[in-house]
Amino acid sequence: MVASLLADTATASAGAPVLPPLTLGTVLAVMATALLVFVSGGVIYLSTVEWRDRRRRTRPAARS
Repeated sequence: MVASLLADTATASAGAPVLPPLTLGTVLAVMATALLVFVSGGVIYLSTVEWRDRRRRTRPAARS
């Protein structure tokens, strides 16, 4: 047990990255989070565009 901890510490201090294994749950969680951020960004963008367009349509036309 102690030898295993020392070996892991030696490997980490030697510059080799120690990364946790990728599981299906981790991959799905990352993908779900990315999809949530993407969809939320799209909704915010479309809401902003619609709000600006509605403001433009209700403003009286500028006469030159």
